[in-house]
Amino acid sequence: MRTEGSIIKQTSTDDLSERIVIVYYETARDNRGNIIKSTENVRCMVWAKVLPLTGKISDTTPERVNTITYRVTVRYRSDIKPDDLMRWRGRLFRLISVPVDVELRHIWTMFDVVEVVQDGRYK
Repeated sequence: MRTEGSIIKQTSTDDLSERIVIVYYETARDNRGNIIKSTENVRCMVWAKVLPLTGKISDTTPERVNTITYRVTVRYRSDIKPDDLMRWRGRLFRLISVPVDVELRHIWTMFDVVEVVQDGRYK
């Protein structure tokens, strides 16, 4: 896979070598509006190309946290929402960009993710 700007050139389905799961959470609320139950549901399980995009070291917490942003490319899907999460290799990632229909041709969907970190530790 080769990119020129936001355009993907010479992409084939052979590049999609990683299995990812897109998940979302459904919450139940009591009569006061408090969240009492949150369940994880699978939206889809797809093959993807996951490439590291940028890295950053954050010293804002007592521990140093390394953050790597990944760019994920999957075959076109219109059901991936901006508030969904991605599971890959046993780790949980949060979408930081809106899923984009690359070249507006309904062939590839691309989005950026970052690993979910809670209290300076990976969840």
